[in-house]
Amino acid sequence: MSNSSLTESNCGQTHDDVKNYYGKQLSNTKDLKTSACAAPAKPSPKHIRDALSQVHEDIKSRYYGCGLTVPQCLENCRILDLGSGSGRDCYILSKLVGPKGDVTGVDMTDEQLEISRKYIDYHTQKFGFHQPNVHFIKGYIENLKEANVQDETFDVVVSNCVINLCPDKKAVLREVYRVLKNGGEMYFSDMYINKTLSEELKKNKMVWGEGIGGALLWKDLFQFAEEIGFSPPRLVTSRYITFNKELEDVVGRTSFGGG
Repeated sequence: MSNSSLTESNCGQTHDDVKNYYGKQLSNTKDLKTSACAAPAKPSPKHIRDALSQVHEDIKSRYYGCGLTVPQCLENCRILDLGSGSGRDCYILSKLVGPKGDVTGVDMTDEQLEISRKYIDYHTQKFGFHQPNVHFIKGYIENLKEANVQDETFDVVVSNCVINLCPDKKAVLREVYRVLKNGGEMYFSDMYINKTLSEELKKNKMVWGEGIGGALLWKDLFQFAEEIGFSPPRLVTSRYITFNKELEDVVGRTSFGGG
């Protein structure tokens, strides 16, 4: 078997494991074994808190992000959310871009897509829009072209604690670069690690599903960004992430941060 076939096989297995973890093993935020979904490092601006207060409780209860992925000045923007999950961030963004803006969420997990799509009409009415400005598509964020996401389509690409779950992070960043308009921006939150994990830990399905097994070293993010053509990443906020005892016993004394 060729190396490329082995890589594709490994990626496929990782995708299946992540879909199982977020589609079947987790039922709400409280099931997670880290503090990743705790309150952000600094309070959210009022306009974001106001938008979040209008998001349906079913959506909020299935939030698995690790930070704030809502930049300023979004009115009328076209936004893509990578790994949109239950749709919480998409609906916040939907409110903020307004009726002339557009938000697309992409996710590979059927259960997550089902819950996010269920409340499209609810939020359209809640926000006072005449028609939906948000939709959700199924796909892998390493290959957005397969999901029919066109070149230079979006003003902003966001992602909230998802890239760490991807087996090929450089492919994700290449796709982001492709679908952003000239001058567009990627604004995302993710988990980072202070040292390389053993291969044994990376293969642990719980460790990977919690975002730890695939967490990047910060220097690797800089290297990938430079190679692809992005400006150097800029850190806005950060905090340490803690584990429950079950996960700490497996991972040991390794530091993780969200930013």
